[in-house]
Amino acid sequence: MYQRALTKNTLFYGDNLDILRQYVAAESIDLIYLDPPFNSNRNYNVLYKEENSNRQDACSTLKAFEDIWHWNHDTEEQYRALVARRAKLGTLLEALVSVNGRNQMTAYLIMMAIRLVELHRVLKPTGSLYLHCDPTASHYLKLLLDCIFGADNFRNEIVWERTRSIKSSQFKDKKLSVNSDSILFYTKSGSYVFNSDAIKARFTEEEIAKRYPFADEKGRFTKSPIFRSMSMGERPNLCYEYKGVRNPNQAGWKVSLPKLIEIEKQGDLGWSKTGIPFRKYRPEQTKGFKLTNIWTDIEMTSGAERLGYPTQKPVALLERILQASSNPGDVVLDPFCGCGTAVHAAQKLGRIWVGIEKLPLAIELIRKRLSATFKLEAKEDYALLEAFATSST
Repeated sequence: MYQRALTKNTLFYGDNLDILRQYVAAESIDLIYLDPPFNSNRNYNVLYKEENSNRQDACSTLKAFEDIWHWNHDTEEQYRALVARRAKLGTLLEALVSVNGRNQMTAYLIMMAIRLVELHRVLKPTGSLYLHCDPTASHYLKLLLDCIFGADNFRNEIVWERTRSIKSSQFKDKKLSVNSDSILFYTKSGSYVFNSDAIKARFTEEEIAKRYPFADEKGRFTKSPIFRSMSMGERPNLCYEYKGVRNPNQAGWKVSLPKLIEIEKQGDLGWSKTGIPFRKYRPEQTKGFKLTNIWTDIEMTSGAERLGYPTQKPVALLERILQASSNPGDVVLDPFCGCGTAVHAAQKLGRIWVGIEKLPLAIELIRKRLSATFKLEAKEDYALLEAFATSST
């Protein structure tokens, strides 16, 4: 199979390294989100319902995947190939292996490095990559990304607070509990898509009460001066008298007379006891506030959205990333698809999606999810391709 730009929704079943190399053309992807294994040294299980049982609560568990890495023959070959290129990445890996040895962590980093090279290749010059990780290897992954994407193209380390609840067992450890993940945000170049207005966060009720401390028959509001200050300069066309009131410093009003009349008709012009006018701004008049890199308003998947997959992320988290760094019709790639949350978000938001997953259980879960949520069927509404070639370095 030859590399090509993918222009329709496609779910690949196989190893992402093989698929990236064989199927995906250079500079053809607008946005990449990846939630790879974290090298957590854990076995992950998944719940599934027993179809032949009459009990509503009947379910069983299967081992979904093993997040444990080992240095083997393939790892050694890939490591030597990367070092032989004599690029910055090879030099970095050689140093890491020299310091840390050939172990689980360095085996994991070789696995990630060779795939990040391919992800950089397929990303458009205006594209972005979001790598979801935790403190286990985030510091090493950032070094890899600096080498491959360039340190100048690092944009943010997003800290996502998964939950505010703390398990009682966590207090037994002699360390602080960890309730957050990191999402490393890189771009291919300095010219990239970023829609900041599309991801403004909404105020909570507590924040609204603090920011809009006054109330009238229309609801909550905050006061804002309607007179221009001298520092804004004089505007003769805004110097007028309204209901016997004129700006005492001769700088004028902030709006024209017709606009001021309309503001008062809408109930948004107030008057102090001393006769000084002010404008009433209300919560619904703002789209929210610009996000920082600390995301505390999206909690871990729960309720009906929960599919039983051990590393499932909430759709709202992926929606925010897609809205920030892609536009409708753009191509979104998730090379570690899992249960398909990125695919779900892309379908919902009108993006073209490409998902890659090598676990048959996860592929089946994605198929059921797309069918149940969007009435999409494999090989009818999206392509389902199997690829099991052997990786070469």
